[in-house]
Amino acid sequence: MAFPPVLLIIAATVTACAVSASTTSFARYAACQSTLKPKLLPTLFCPAGTIYVSQTDGGAHFTSVQAAVTSLPNDTSPRFILIGSGTYQEAVNVSRPGPTTLLGQTDHPASFERNLVTIFNTTYINQTTQAVSTQDNADSAVLTVAPNKYAAWTGQGYYGATPVPIPDQFGCTDFKAYNINFENRAANGGVGPALAVGIGFVNASFYASTFRGMQDTMFIGKNGSAVFRKSQVLGSVDYIYGFGTAYFDQSTVGTRGAGCVTAWKGTPNYTNTYGAYFSQSSVVRAPDANPTLDLTGMQTLGRPWNNLSVVVYMDSFMDSTVNPFGFQIWSPTDPRNETIFYAEQESHGPGFNASARVSFDHLLTVKEARQNFTIEKIFGERPDWVDWEF
Repeated sequence: MAFPPVLLIIAATVTACAVSASTTSFARYAACQSTLKPKLLPTLFCPAGTIYVSQTDGGAHFTSVQAAVTSLPNDTSPRFILIGSGTYQEAVNVSRPGPTTLLGQTDHPASFERNLVTIFNTTYINQTTQAVSTQDNADSAVLTVAPNKYAAWTGQGYYGATPVPIPDQFGCTDFKAYNINFENRAANGGVGPALAVGIGFVNASFYASTFRGMQDTMFIGKNGSAVFRKSQVLGSVDYIYGFGTAYFDQSTVGTRGAGCVTAWKGTPNYTNTYGAYFSQSSVVRAPDANPTLDLTGMQTLGRPWNNLSVVVYMDSFMDSTVNPFGFQIWSPTDPRNETIFYAEQESHGPGFNASARVSFDHLLTVKEARQNFTIEKIFGERPDWVDWEF
């Protein structure tokens, strides 16, 4: 069996620029995130210099997450922000080159279902009236992690008609977020691209966090590498899309309407590998989907944004919302399935039907998956910018 050439393109950005693993343990984060005695947390239980954000605590440094982010020095020092329980309506943009960690206050750090912090916005892109030269899907994001807005653009951006310089240190940046819900609530969805998160030229990881939207919930862009551990992504149309590298570990993806989980594009002109990878995860009906909708068979695992698309599911549960075909072509007149690589290893549940899967879905053995799609194979090494203790 021929495996995708993308795996031979070792992630030079990650290898050359990986940030040293944090010495702060999961237990220390849990103490910092606790709701007990919040006024004392930044000084007693959090990493030195932690900034505290709260809408209700008069002892907080800021009432806005973005104000706290803006206050951080534009250098390579590690910085931490503790966000007090509550709902924050704002867009958060992180562009500093140094390691940055957002901690959502919670007493149950292992469970995204019990998160106490939500950041949301309602911005979306109307593709009918969109000004292509000045607007991009990235302009709708609730959270953006990139050196500038163009680095996270879906369209022109860095390699467009007018290239925008990207600082050399980007690709080395380490961003983390714990126990935060990122939601794009644009007219309850169905109005066009409305991102919960967009990243580019960065190493980012998320823990027990949720991302909610409808169309284009999550974008992993140019030279973007992202790992999601014990997290949740909800949407309907191409709700996980991009052309960077995304790895979902013990996470849940759920459909809120008929559509497709992934739309991925291969981009060999960038220095990272690319593809969307799911390990020990679940593909299910979203818990907040409209109860009147019959979503049986209405969700496919992916469609190719171009002919170099790579998507792999490993040891993952699939409920009845997953179409028996599994993956799909782009369109009848433009199938784009000649040189893509779509695969599954030990998918299970009512949504898996080996005999019905499309011909371009590779059904892998455990040995084949381990030889080609471990976290080390995907990123070229075991990423030390990921908190493996979580």
